[in-house]
Amino acid sequence: MAKYLQAEQLSIVIITIALSLVMIVAGKKIEEGQKTGSFSRFTAGAVQLVKTIDEMVVNAMGPKYGRILSAYMGSVLIYLATANLSGLLGLEAPTTNLSVTLVFSAITWILIQTFSIKHNGFKNYLKGYLEPFALFLPMNIMSEVATLLSMALRLFGNLIAGSIIMSFVYMFTAYLSSFVPVIGQFDFIGPVLASVLHLYFDIFSGLMQAYIFFSLSIIFIGTNVTE
Repeated sequence: MAKYLQAEQLSIVIITIALSLVMIVAGKKIEEGQKTGSFSRFTAGAVQLVKTIDEMVVNAMGPKYGRILSAYMGSVLIYLATANLSGLLGLEAPTTNLSVTLVFSAITWILIQTFSIKHNGFKNYLKGYLEPFALFLPMNIMSEVATLLSMALRLFGNLIAGSIIMSFVYMFTAYLSSFVPVIGQFDFIGPVLASVLHLYFDIFSGLMQAYIFFSLSIIFIGTNVTE
């Protein structure tokens, strides 16, 4: 069975275990800090991160639903940010697999429908598909489906595009290096030329895409549960 294990699946297991351990440690540190009244930099940073995420979710959804979903949305943001940065550690980023981004998008889509029904009632939820009049039913349905697909493809597309571009860069630098006698058998140009690109594609773009997915999720849900 091991030979059928995809690189992304191995990354998912490693990232999930690592984040779980970090969360357990952070939780214990916070409990200790609350008892002693003294927080380390790590603990204070963790508390501030949670407060910031909670405020963003509550501002987008309102206190009624924001308090319910802030923990989940925060977990999604932290997981996606870690997954997008995992390439720096030699892992295959899980988000370069469409099935992974599709699952995250599907969960967000289900939450949109669930809380829309909860907030507006099932009758008004169905009536929303007929607005402004019945002929818009097919377009309104397609609009909901488009939300699911666009979120999945946006996250996947940006991550896989960066990976492909970097592959081409290393192919090109290896080709240039081959013209240099003796040391040309090693791609010594790649690490120099590609370092700036890695800074963008692996760090800035990875964190930005995680934040965009998080922001779109809370905005899409918020527009259905706020007056």
